[in-house]
Amino acid sequence: MTSPLLNRLRSEREIATDPAQRALLSARMACYLARVGEFVEAEDLRLELRSQYGKGEHVQISILIMCIEGLLRYYRSLEPSARDWMLRANLISVACHEEQLVALTSAWMAHIDFNKGRYVSMAKALNASLAHLTADDGTAECRLALVLGDAYLFTGQDQNSRDWYESARLAANRLGDHAAIGALTYNRAALKVANARLGEFQPDSRSLDLTKIGAEVRSATNYQAVAQLKSLEHLLDSAAVGLHVLEGRHDAASSLILGLLASEEVPTGSAELALLYADNAYCLVHLGQLELASRMAEAAVGIDSAQMDPDDQAIICRQLFRYFQAADDAPSAHAYLTRAEEAYKQHQVAIAELVDILGPFSKGPIALGLQGTGSRK
Repeated sequence: MTSPLLNRLRSEREIATDPAQRALLSARMACYLARVGEFVEAEDLRLELRSQYGKGEHVQISILIMCIEGLLRYYRSLEPSARDWMLRANLISVACHEEQLVALTSAWMAHIDFNKGRYVSMAKALNASLAHLTADDGTAECRLALVLGDAYLFTGQDQNSRDWYESARLAANRLGDHAAIGALTYNRAALKVANARLGEFQPDSRSLDLTKIGAEVRSATNYQAVAQLKSLEHLLDSAAVGLHVLEGRHDAASSLILGLLASEEVPTGSAELALLYADNAYCLVHLGQLELASRMAEAAVGIDSAQMDPDDQAIICRQLFRYFQAADDAPSAHAYLTRAEEAYKQHQVAIAELVDILGPFSKGPIALGLQGTGSRK
């Protein structure tokens, strides 16, 4: 099922007679294609645009080329340089008073900064995007609403999260943006799995409704398949692994992990990869496959987690604690339990800070000028 947004951009490009207008449409197509994992076609368009407009003679095209660069790096492998490219695009948009692109690049900066745990700069970028939404066609609105839906869900503020997700959904539906709807369904599922795993640090927390979380994961997986969104595939499988671990389905989790590792799609050195190794070590030791479990634990330990977000560190270290405990290695188990508890404390501090930062956005999308209807031109 091809996205109506992509179909519309292709059709408009076919009938466009002005070369610059055709280039702008190509650039927007490339941005979309990068988001859905069609990296070869996006890269081809980027190279074509770079060859024709690489000298900066058309500022809007130059800015969008930088956006393509950033999105390709972000969706292919979560490269740190993705933020640098988007920041360049944002700074030039501001300097050249390109209000629509200020709104768009600011919303993307907020997205990247939220996922990097840079919450102060995330809020600054969200405010910058909000301030320029009168020039937006709905694309920036959808992105910033999605970021806020994620942020509120991450902090456990479910009603605020639902309000912002609904605003993102309405804007995405109007645009025909299947990639944004896919991101919404995936983010919601993945964050609920992550929150459930972090909830294990609270022994007195309410029991988890794994049936509902499982339904979220399946819904996201089904939508991804129907909408042909390749960029989310390994992330959804990783979310499913987390669900299987929570359910105690060691065999199912291990089989899925081995498939992910064989695919080589998971970014090297990432928190996702470290957790897959740690989860597999934990599962395999319970399945009696001690030698392979040991190799998986060694691989997890070999990935430097010092620069990872505290929530990722907490879950990874907790799984290594469980592995070493099951493997009768008491000193290593104690060391990783200590690291897990320290990381979880840091996570709680970060969540408290994020709750404060999100305060001004608690008025909700309508009060802040978002209607979920897109264009204000």
